[in-house]
Amino acid sequence: MKFRETFRFEVAYQSRRVSTWFYFVLILVLSFQMAREVFVAEAREGSYFLNAPFAVAQVTIVACMLSLLALAAVAGGAAARDVETRMHPLLYTTPVGKAAYLGGRFLAAFALGALIMTAIPAGLLAAALLPGKHADLFGPIRPAAYLSAYFLLALPNAFVAVALMFSAASLGRRGVTSYLGGAFVFFAAVVSWQLVAVSLGHWGVAKLTDPLGLTIIGELSKVWTPGEKNALIVGLQTSVVVNRLAWIGFALCVLALTYLRFRFAHVAVDGGWSVRRRAS
Repeated sequence: MKFRETFRFEVAYQSRRVSTWFYFVLILVLSFQMAREVFVAEAREGSYFLNAPFAVAQVTIVACMLSLLALAAVAGGAAARDVETRMHPLLYTTPVGKAAYLGGRFLAAFALGALIMTAIPAGLLAAALLPGKHADLFGPIRPAAYLSAYFLLALPNAFVAVALMFSAASLGRRGVTSYLGGAFVFFAAVVSWQLVAVSLGHWGVAKLTDPLGLTIIGELSKVWTPGEKNALIVGLQTSVVVNRLAWIGFALCVLALTYLRFRFAHVAVDGGWSVRRRAS
């Protein structure tokens, strides 16, 4: 009951905020524009459709990177709002355990993040339905391409990012520290792709250390033929599955560590920590 109430309160609170829906609309518009305009030259040169499964996955990964700021705001608010508004001395004395408090807040942040990420396939689908001046570069709409891009790429990315951001803000007790988690995810993806894979040539290692799957898309862009880009669904490959499982496992370990380290305590006058209410 306490877990459900915590989850429901956080979802309701952030759903009423204008910023939450601003992020949704912003990502929707960015995905729409990228699907119609950004990769036109690449698609024309590579002889594949702008709404091919590969193109859908490509835009999804880039949109996930742009979504990190929105996810950080949601995760940071859920994790540290009580401390920043100085409500924590009151809330920490209520009969709510760590599992209900942290679990409810985290799952609420992830649910909101998952909602925001639905703007990506929505924007991609809108671009296919409203192709504009590049209508010749759009092919048949394949629902499987959008579903796989969301459930196998965007949603796991959101889970990993929100887990790291929520943990950073919970332990740091400042919402702004959630952006450190976002920075880690962003630079880990870029460094894995550009340095480990492209510069050093260790593609196998890079595909595993990339939390967003950017390196996998980079490899597929080089090895897949135009026909494969138009026909094959991204997300069912072994490299993608291994990457998703590895990073979800890492995120779960970070959440477990956060649970163990979190204390119902507040900063004392001398700058130290006051005695916590209880370990649960």
